[in-house]
Amino acid sequence: MNLSTPIIICDENEEIRLLLKEMLTRYGYFHLVEASSSEEVLQLIVKEQFILIHKNLINEKIKSILSHREKFLVIAQADSAGTDNLSANFGVKHLISFPYTSKSLVEKINELLA
Repeated sequence: MNLSTPIIICDENEEIRLLLKEMLTRYGYFHLVEASSSEEVLQLIVKEQFILIHKNLINEKIKSILSHREKFLVIAQADSAGTDNLSANFGVKHLISFPYTSKSLVEKINELLA
């Protein structure tokens, strides 16, 4: 577990970003940055950050960046259109589906940061 790794929380919905921030803070993650659009994500991405991103914000540029990284997690509906494509592109280890608990989210992040 690397609690010092900065995490970009990317979701269009401000309430979801705040909820994710609260969940992660409860588990000791304090280096958190929020992004509400694909453009903001692109401005914030640097090599050592972990990216927690909703599938709706993934465009071709972001998909290209993520395909060369290990430190990211995509949030998606298990039964939504395009989730199978994300799984094929990024692998199951980089996906978490609604509904999830704060514990399962943190466990998945810790696994990817190990």
